[in-house]
Amino acid sequence: MVLSDECYYENKTTSKNGVIIEEIETKVCKETIQLNKQNFFITWLTDERYQNSVVMSFLFVLENL
Repeated sequence: MVLSDECYYENKTTSKNGVIIEEIETKVCKETIQLNKQNFFITWLTDERYQNSVVMSFLFVLENL
């Protein structure tokens, strides 16, 4: 996700004998991404939202052994 308030431009100009030879304009943005510290397997095992699927999965595995 890029926030427009966190972008700025860098301008670099190269001139020789008073004549502009090269002009470089660079847009720099700070990007922020929310990272989940736990992997999905740990979340799946420990989160209450997934408790039914965890129980059903383990029962399925045990029945088919």
